[in-house]
Amino acid sequence: MTNTFMKESRILLFASLASLILATNFILYQTPVFGPVPEGAVIGSLLDLLIILPLLTYFMVIRKRYSIKYMGLVVFAGFAIAYFIVPQHHLSAYPFLPYLLMVSEGAFLLFELYIAYTVVTRLPKLVKEYKTLASRNSFFLFNIRKAVETSLPGHRAAKILVTEFSLFHYALFSWKKKVQIEQGTAFTYHQKTTVNAVYIMIIHAIAIESVGLHYFLHSWNPIVSYILLFLNIYGVLFILAELQATRLTPFLLTENHLLLQTGFSKSMHLPLRNIKEIKPYNGPEKFSRKEQALLLDARVPDLIQEKPMFEILLHQPQDVQLLYGMKRTVNRIVLNVDEPDVFYRELKLSLHE
Repeated sequence: MTNTFMKESRILLFASLASLILATNFILYQTPVFGPVPEGAVIGSLLDLLIILPLLTYFMVIRKRYSIKYMGLVVFAGFAIAYFIVPQHHLSAYPFLPYLLMVSEGAFLLFELYIAYTVVTRLPKLVKEYKTLASRNSFFLFNIRKAVETSLPGHRAAKILVTEFSLFHYALFSWKKKVQIEQGTAFTYHQKTTVNAVYIMIIHAIAIESVGLHYFLHSWNPIVSYILLFLNIYGVLFILAELQATRLTPFLLTENHLLLQTGFSKSMHLPLRNIKEIKPYNGPEKFSRKEQALLLDARVPDLIQEKPMFEILLHQPQDVQLLYGMKRTVNRIVLNVDEPDVFYRELKLSLHE
């Protein structure tokens, strides 16, 4: 509990400091509150956005949790914010800025090429391992993640690529695929819900927003409009991937493990020996923030979200795999399945054995 509290406090402090930096710089240049911009203020703003903000991000968010690769994105975001907040006639007094951006992005590109080279040189081994796993079942995300862990152990950047590769696989190339399982018992968890309708509604909303905002923003700033359009297209692909992964990855009970994957954004490879108990869920409909921090809610989105059917308690905290190689630790799981009686009986029997 203490670690969770410290983590939340650190994130809140970072959000407050970052908001203060952005707000003060925006007010300085975009409002008449302080009158004419003082000479040399641009240097202070550049220090805020290109040095102070990235350092805060590293020490309060990235360090010990995520790959340092994200710092390239943070620095690039600082340049983008400076471009939109600081008027061009102020930035033009510092002609070295475009070259500084080119150098930083060049270093970032070299790092990306190094990652690509590492992956390509080990690709034959990775593909062989994936094909071996894929011959046993059609659980793409579990198989590709296991192949990467075997072929590129400890390679955090490769774990990030797994998310992108899985997203495009599910969204674009999985429509004719069917569930294939060689060993174990599968349990669907979405057929008696309205999850498909929810995802289709979200896609419609994104599409309508894209058309309207792209037209409006293009007349103001074409760059912003295209950035937003790209993000909306990515959002549609993400929702399609969630929809397809939900269809293709039922919960799988094997001799030694329970594989839980909800969509493609969260999954768990749970050893049966770590399950302390499974029981019907009798708690409240909604979970507090403290409960959510240590809970895997393996239900899909629903127009009318009903209470979970089952609660699984663990002997030891277990990692949940999230997007881009991120993880979080939970000590219990709640879920729904389409055949609750069969699922409960089979899991109880497996635990007893």
